[in-house]
Amino acid sequence: MVYKRRMLLFSAIISLFGVLAGCGDKQPVPVALPTTEAVLSASPQATAAPSEVQAAPTPSPSPSPTAAPTPVATLETKPTPTKKAAPTTLPSVPKSNKLVMIDPGHQRVGNNTPEQVGPDTRETKAKVSSGTVGVRTKKPEYVLNLEVSMLLKDELAHRGINVAMTRETHDVDISNKQRADMANEVGAALVVRIHADGDASASTKGFSVLYPSAAQPAVKPIAADSKQAAGFLLTGLQQATGQKGRGLSARDDLSGFNWSKVPVALVEIGFMTNPEEDELMSEAAYQQKLAMGIADGIEQFVNSK
Repeated sequence: MVYKRRMLLFSAIISLFGVLAGCGDKQPVPVALPTTEAVLSASPQATAAPSEVQAAPTPSPSPSPTAAPTPVATLETKPTPTKKAAPTTLPSVPKSNKLVMIDPGHQRVGNNTPEQVGPDTRETKAKVSSGTVGVRTKKPEYVLNLEVSMLLKDELAHRGINVAMTRETHDVDISNKQRADMANEVGAALVVRIHADGDASASTKGFSVLYPSAAQPAVKPIAADSKQAAGFLLTGLQQATGQKGRGLSARDDLSGFNWSKVPVALVEIGFMTNPEEDELMSEAAYQQKLAMGIADGIEQFVNSK
């Protein structure tokens, strides 16, 4: 048994030498080991999207709470809101402030509701009418009255006299009594009512100034001052226009007079039923003369008080 094992071992050794001897003329060719780069390029993973092969780009840091520019107005520092001017109202103004109330007569749509003419009479009249119409210009009286009144307002303002208006538009509904009440409430130094006249005769023309008659008990406290103001107004118109006019007239039948507690006068600037005067009163230059003459009379009156 031992012998056989030795022979087998010996044969194996001889065989091994034979194999080695037969391989002697075939030297193994060294195989170049692929480089890491080659392996990577041949590898399927090498074709992966750059985001997978290359290092993922470092994400841009979130904007640090570096502060955006501070807004001009923040919640913490709100600007003080600008107060809108309150609608103009007619405050209670003492006479010493020389406030003059201008009342452009009539309005676009008349109001025929009866109104008591004064506190001392039961007589009534329509609250307010729309007035007459120019025979040639076809202009409504309420339009002409406001045109002259606005020029008068500007002229008085240039002279430093405070002015309030009963209306500055045609679309109002203010009765003659209410217009007097407006002037009473502010304690106006004088109320000047602007109107145009009409007559059955086309030849009648000329301006005139009316004032409240002392025959009405309610107006006795203001009668003298009102007449004085009317005189100044007439003189101012005469000098500004070069015309004599129709003079002064006391009236006891006008609601705007009888309810007034402050001096008041009414200027009839001319007759719209006279063709020539109707056209004249719509001329800008003549309207300016009327405004200047009335302003002269007002200024003389308020400066005398």
